[in-house]
Order: sequence, then C-alpha cells, then structure tokens
Amino acid sequence: MKISLSWSKIVLLTLMILGFANTASGASFNINVSQDTFKLGDQFNVDVKIDSADVGINAAQATIKFSPAVLEVVEVDKTSSVFNFWIQDVKYDNTLGEISFIGGSSSGLIGKTLQVVRLIVKAKGLGQSDFVFTDGAITASDGSGTNTLSAMNKATVNIATTSAAGSTVQTIERTPITSDSVPSKPVVSIPLYPDPSKWYNVSSKFTASWKLPGDISAVATLLNKNSTSNPTESKGIYENESFSAISDGVWYLHVRFYNNMGWSATNHYRIAIDTVPPSAFEVNFSDGLTSSDNPAPTINYRAGDQLSGVGHYYIQVDSGAAIDTDLESYALPAQTPGNHTVKVTAEDKAGNKVESSAQFEILPIESPRIFSVSTKVYVGEGELVINGTSLANMSIMLDIKDKKDNLMYSFITNADDNGSWAMKIDSPLKKGIYYIEVKSKDSRGALSLPVKSDFVNVEERPIMVLWGINITYLELIIFLLVITVIGYTVGWYSRKMVSGQRSRKILVSQRDVTSSFNMLKRDVEKIIKSWDDGKIENYEITEIEFSLKHISENLEKLQKYIISGIKDIDQK
Repeated sequence: MKISLSWSKIVLLTLMILGFANTASGASFNINVSQDTFKLGDQFNVDVKIDSADVGINAAQATIKFSPAVLEVVEVDKTSSVFNFWIQDVKYDNTLGEISFIGGSSSGLIGKTLQVVRLIVKAKGLGQSDFVFTDGAITASDGSGTNTLSAMNKATVNIATTSAAGSTVQTIERTPITSDSVPSKPVVSIPLYPDPSKWYNVSSKFTASWKLPGDISAVATLLNKNSTSNPTESKGIYENESFSAISDGVWYLHVRFYNNMGWSATNHYRIAIDTVPPSAFEVNFSDGLTSSDNPAPTINYRAGDQLSGVGHYYIQVDSGAAIDTDLESYALPAQTPGNHTVKVTAEDKAGNKVESSAQFEILPIESPRIFSVSTKVYVGEGELVINGTSLANMSIMLDIKDKKDNLMYSFITNADDNGSWAMKIDSPLKKGIYYIEVKSKDSRGALSLPVKSDFVNVEERPIMVLWGINITYLELIIFLLVITVIGYTVGWYSRKMVSGQRSRKILVSQRDVTSSFNMLKRDVEKIIKSWDDGKIENYEITEIEFSLKHISENLEKLQKYIISGIKDIDQK
C-alpha cells in the first residue's frame, strides 16, 4: 500500500512524534530475539516491537545501537509492520552500528507486541552485543501528539563457536520405579499461555512444566504446528523445558511420558499467537450523511483479521462510555445537537486492537417559544407557571436553574396538536433568582437548542405593605431587632454622657473652691507677715485692711461656688 503525504503533513506528524511537551506513561519499546546465543556466521531475526499498554498509538520513532564488531544488519523486513507509511524509512549503518526509523499508521493501534520492523542480522564476530535504544518516542492516537513512551527495553545476544539449542532442559538423574500400566497423559502448564483454548498477543520466550511421576524413565517433547504429532525422541527425565519465542499462528507443544510399560498418550497443548492488529477500516453512515437532524444515525464498519478473527467492536461517542458489540452495524444512542466524534475500536480474539473514527453533526429541530412565565414566586409555595408554543405534539423538557446555572428541578410536559403547552410547577424554591431552560424533543429523540425564560425572583411572602413597600415576616423581625438595639444603644450612651457631665461639674467645682482657698491663704499669709516684728506700722495697717476686705470678698465667692456647684451636680 503506497501512501503519499504532503510536506505539511510530514512536518506536522514529525513534530507530533518528536514533541515531548505532553508526555504520558504507558507504551514501551521491546526487542525480541529467538535465542540468546548464536554461532559465528548465523543469520537470525531481530524484531522491534511496541507494547502499547492499552493505549491507542499511531506513530513511533527510535534509534537503536549495536556492536558493529560482532553483528551486521543484512536486510530489513517491513512486510508484517503495523505501520503503513514511513516519514523516515528504516535505515541502518553497519559502520556505526546504528538503526533508525520514523513510522506511522493511519489508524490507532493497540497491542502487547505490535510489530514495527524485522531486522535480519548476521553474526560476524565472536563476543556479545546489546541492542539498545538511545532515542525514541511513541505517539498516542489522541489527536494531541501525546508521547506515551515509558520504557525502552534492550536485548543481548552472544556469538560463540557453537549456538544454543532452540530449547533448554535440565535433566534429572534418578532410578524410576516400576509400574503395571502405561503413564497417564501429562498435565502441562505454560504460565505465559495458560489457557490452550485462547489466543494470545504475546510472542516471547516461555517455559512449559509438568508433574513428573516416580515411574517415568523418559520425557519426549516436540513443538510444531501439527496438532497430532507424537514425539518419540527423549532428552532424558526433566520437569520443565524453556523455548524460544515462536511466530504468529497456532502451535502445539506435544508432551508424553515413558515408563517400563511404554508411552503415555500425548498432550497436544495448543498455543495460539496473534500479534497483528485487525486490518484498518472506515466508519461510514448508513444514510451517507454526516450532517442531519437524525439524533441516532446508524454506522457501518468492518475490520478483518487473518488469524484469530475479530471478536468485539467498541463504540464510543465523544468521551462517553464505550459500547461493546459484535455487530458490524450499530444505531448510535440519541445525541444532542452539535458536532460529535464516533470512535470504533476493533479487537481481535487475541486482544490486538485497531481504531477508526468519524466526525458527524446533529442538526437541532425547531426550538420552542416561551410566551409568559411567573416573574415573582414566594419561598416554599411553588406556583411557578410557564407557557408557550412549539411544533405540534412535541415533548417539552423544562429545567429550573439558579443564577449560577445549577440545576434545581427537571420536568417534562407535552405540546398539543396546535403546539401549545403550559406547565404549573409547585416544587418549592429557596429565596433567589432562577430561570427556566426549555427544549423540544420529537419522537425520534431529536432535540432543539434550549431557550431561556426571563429571570424569576423568589421572595418571602410579605405580611404587610407600608407606603407601597412589602414587609415580610423576617424583615419585620429584623426591623424590630434593629429598633431595640438602637434604643438600648441610645440609652446607654445618654447615661454615659450624663455621668460624664456630672464628673466634669465636680471637677469645675473642685477647681473653683481650690482657687478661692488659695487666694484666702495668700491674704492671711500677708497679714501674718506684717506681724512678724511684733508691731504694726501705719502703712501696714492700710495693707491689712485691704487684705481683710479681699478675704471677705473671696469668702462670699466661695460660698456661691459651693452652693452653685452642688445644685448643678444634683440636677445631673
């Protein structure tokens, strides 16, 4: 299949692959080699694979290093690759010991061992070489170029003068007991492939084991694609055997026991491997329209799978829950008006998946009209009335929402043959501001765009009206509480003011009395001083007379101050 890409698409996809701004853990690069040890001159396969970790991927890039003194790449095989186009073809350099590629798929892919490329490698020198990733990225098929790479696992091969066998056993040295019957058929266990009836999407080294009865003197095994083989060659007595990774297809591990009475029946243990996702497919609409007012369009899709076969399809609209079906045609659940994306994931019986998606638009039917709605409703009483018109015989869906768009209640009524509808809502509401959102729905489930009513003010019912102002019970209580608090505050402040004025009067009286006593004291001291020498001169008599007159005046003032001050204090 040849795919041509414009330069703009190539640049865009390259940026998507190499952009590490969005990184999510999950997928990993792996390198599979059939065995650990090869002899000089051997040619063997090295498979570069991706474990997507149940995340859809559609592109990857990597650089792999190896020892050019030990190994050389002879050929590149992309025939089984899950990628159907290459932004940078697979390149290798045997001088530098480097392999690199950038590949992509037109569909989203999910699998544990997705084949990227097979390298045919030759052992040209003795020693050890790692296949190690030095750079890489795996892009999710999420439309945003998210890098899902979380691990890059290496592989190691040894080149020796002799190669390791395809399977390895550890024999047991013992003397078998005698038996009077042939052995029972072996019970085989393979942890990597535990259920012979199932398909698996993992190709890796594995170990098979069995319980070994005491009378067994030989064990024979054979791994091939023939379901009826009966092995006769034995490597001895052993309880388990390790095998190299096997390719896709149905394999059989044949195991049988031998004792002094002969061979047992053979356990033909089935191992079914399918690591290739189903083939790419398209999602089409039965009516051929990607834009219509049909809320539940029917989609058609069909993926092929050569080995295990397609087992399930998963259908997801936007971010909704996935629908599991084995049908190749499906009527979508009714969708709201607007643009949508439907994604169909085909999963084969081994668990490999491929994704395909399509865009479609649901056109709205005619919206209803609102003629009137109660503008004032009282708390806890309901009686919210709304009416309007729509297309005939429509279901009318009403949602009561608060000012913050929180849904309070939902109701449904029906329009009559003339398209008229009305609804009285008695559900109680708290105090606040609300509106009603109304949509039409026809018999197919098609919806209109919503229309909104005017705001509805929900208030407390008033207990009286003063000067045209509604007074509710709560407002009256608050008013009385405010009056009580104000009265108490005024009384307390008045008492405080009176107490302060009395204190100030006392201080004034104290000041006046003290001042009068100080003047009397000075006049008396002058008279006493004139008498210091025991005799009074004529000029001193005049001064004494003046002082006595001044004392008389001050006594009269003092009397007035005391009487006036007492009256003022008593009055406050």
